[in-house]
Amino acid sequence: MKTGIRILAVACAPLKKKDTLLVGIIAKDSVIEGVVSSKVQVNGTDATKKIIALVNKTRFKDQVRLVAVNGIGLAGLNVLDVDELRKRTKAELISVTRGKPHPSELITALRSFSKRSGEKVGERIELVNLARNLSEFRLKGFYLQTTLEKADAGKFVERSFHFLRLAHLIASGVTSGESKGRI
Repeated sequence: MKTGIRILAVACAPLKKKDTLLVGIIAKDSVIEGVVSSKVQVNGTDATKKIIALVNKTRFKDQVRLVAVNGIGLAGLNVLDVDELRKRTKAELISVTRGKPHPSELITALRSFSKRSGEKVGERIELVNLARNLSEFRLKGFYLQTTLEKADAGKFVERSFHFLRLAHLIASGVTSGESKGRI
């Protein structure tokens, strides 16, 4: 994958209500070219659909080649469908986290949530299991789960994290009045 592509970095605001703010930063190289936003359900099932809509509503929709997230679970337990996201946006995915991903802990949290709420989580557990097929490695101090090859991921990891952090700061600042916390 060439450098100079457009990245959509997506992050959620702090979880306080039934839904939360989802902010996307569209960037090329080190330049922010746009900001998009939506609402996403806390512990819901609409994260994939909302990110696809963010990509498709921007004037850069045909140029976004990489979607960056901070883990496959957004807004709590709202798990991304990586295959659907790739198919509907034609973009690759990179999940950048400071800590090692633990899919089994996410599955445990989903089961616990199901017991408390009565919601069925089988499809979300299957999405977590499918995400185990992503390439996973540590690079430049971050843990990555991605559809990219390691060499390609290395070109984008730092920029992806930078724009993820900005998206998180914007989402947090808009909803709370002041940004705080780390992604």
